[in-house]
Amino acid sequence: MNNSEMKKMAIRTAVFGVVSIAVMLQRSATKHIMITDAAGTHVDRGNAEDSYNILIDRNVTDSQSGKLIIPLAKTVSSDDIILEDKYIDHELKIYIESREEGFYLDNAVLTDLDILESAVCYAENDTGSVCLDFKFDGLYANASSLTENSTIEVSFAKPKDMYENIVVVDCESEGAGNSQALLDMSLAVRGIATTDDDNNIKFYYTRLSDDEADIEKRCALIKDSGADFVVELKLGGKGVSSFYNGQYFLRDFNNAEFANILEKNCAYKLGASAEGVFEDDGSDQVLCCTKVPAARVEISKEYSGADDSKKIAEGVYQAILEAFEEKK
Repeated sequence: MNNSEMKKMAIRTAVFGVVSIAVMLQRSATKHIMITDAAGTHVDRGNAEDSYNILIDRNVTDSQSGKLIIPLAKTVSSDDIILEDKYIDHELKIYIESREEGFYLDNAVLTDLDILESAVCYAENDTGSVCLDFKFDGLYANASSLTENSTIEVSFAKPKDMYENIVVVDCESEGAGNSQALLDMSLAVRGIATTDDDNNIKFYYTRLSDDEADIEKRCALIKDSGADFVVELKLGGKGVSSFYNGQYFLRDFNNAEFANILEKNCAYKLGASAEGVFEDDGSDQVLCCTKVPAARVEISKEYSGADDSKKIAEGVYQAILEAFEEKK
């Protein structure tokens, strides 16, 4: 390499270095770290006597308007934060492992949201760890991030304004043994859904823990989410069968068609007999309160093991993908 070539190489290296540093600085200034969504997990919180109302500052700038901006102690990192979206109860809980006791007695949350009904801080221990419990006037989808300014920023929207495709998965507790089996199925569906980045489907679940929701909350979730499809999981009968609400007919894609797709896919994945598609007798409250394609899939109790739960979830998920294709 002669002197001329060496000079050209040096100039290229210097330019590349300057550009790289500029890109790194720009990314650093705008970096947002996503916080873990732990919806459905149960985390113990402090008692009511260890709680206080969070200070709210409504003096926001244009860029801050419409958000919930939560200050953090300088020692808090993303590893110290768990976000629990209790959407069926219209609650957002944020657990923060902090080492600054009483931080939220002096530091206000910044927001001008009129959907916020209450904000309470529960002390988890005497070293500063807290649960921030925010309650809202309805169901809202949210997006959360951790900013370079040591704040959590949460934005809100109606589910249909944030997601194009929405599905509600319902499972009711049916006694000690069945309750856990149904929960395992629901969790297995969530496990598949959270790893699918290609189909852009938002899933809501009426139960992801031992906590149960009454029929009013379950039906409200279906209505307020703007769901495109509703799947109800149940144990019973032989093989795989499905049931639909025959009281009304949906012109584009009806309940019976959806029930047929569910039965077919779940039976195939399990290697079980397909026992048929039937009209519900009107006793199923979930099907009766649903005005979108909805079906109850019943699985024989002999398929209630952990391995079968995964197969059932695969069948349910494949049925949902097919249903969206049919609905186009």
